[in-house]
Amino acid sequence: MNSVKFKYSFQDPMVKILTGLLVFLTLGCLIAGRNGNGSVYRVEIDAAFGGTNPGFTGLINEASVNEKTADALEALLKKDGRFDVIRTHASGTDATVADTAAKIAEDQPELVLSIHAGWNPDSKMSGTRVYTDLPGRPGQKESLKFAQEVQKAFTEENWDASLNYLYYHEGENGTWTVEVQPISDEAKAPENPVTWTLFEKTDVPCVIAEQFFVSNQKDIDRWNNADGYELIAQKYYSALCSYFGIQQKTFEEETEENS
Repeated sequence: MNSVKFKYSFQDPMVKILTGLLVFLTLGCLIAGRNGNGSVYRVEIDAAFGGTNPGFTGLINEASVNEKTADALEALLKKDGRFDVIRTHASGTDATVADTAAKIAEDQPELVLSIHAGWNPDSKMSGTRVYTDLPGRPGQKESLKFAQEVQKAFTEENWDASLNYLYYHEGENGTWTVEVQPISDEAKAPENPVTWTLFEKTDVPCVIAEQFFVSNQKDIDRWNNADGYELIAQKYYSALCSYFGIQQKTFEEETEENS
């Protein structure tokens, strides 16, 4: 049988129709992948400090806590497959808050989790402190919603987790003091409030979490180990799933089913 070659020209109306249909289907697949079943949720993880900047230095360094948590959470979200995970900077490197904010503005995630650890001269201070953006700021409602989910996830572990605002107060000689105010308190906010710099410099919904105190031995014993970081990552994963309204995956069951 003789073969017949067909030559198409983009001047041909049928070719234009087929080309348009192909573009439509391609865009449709992208939109379906983002908003339908199997959605991809764009989340940015910030492990504060790192590199040459250890953050708070207590019984252990804050930067080490932050990076171990971020690594565990990133691995878990990638295993889920429905999250587009971005890091503000790689483990082992540091970034200024300005650099971090610029990266977030460039990446345009749907949500940012900035991971920190706490420190206090009183070694009895313990627990998790979750911070939401201040009322009236862009993305504050979404920030509060996610912060509430994070707090809930940690308190389910019979752990003390508080939900807070943070205010900086300028004193004499350019000094600043920090006020941590639980959002349940009725204390009046400052007239011109100054809060976490990351909140001030970004418009993307963001939550900051001080996971535990590097100055408290019991906190360190509870969380600063492989199982502890895996559990913390699971708590953030649970909060993210609740925030986006999706079901958590049980990876152990999936492994058994696929084996």
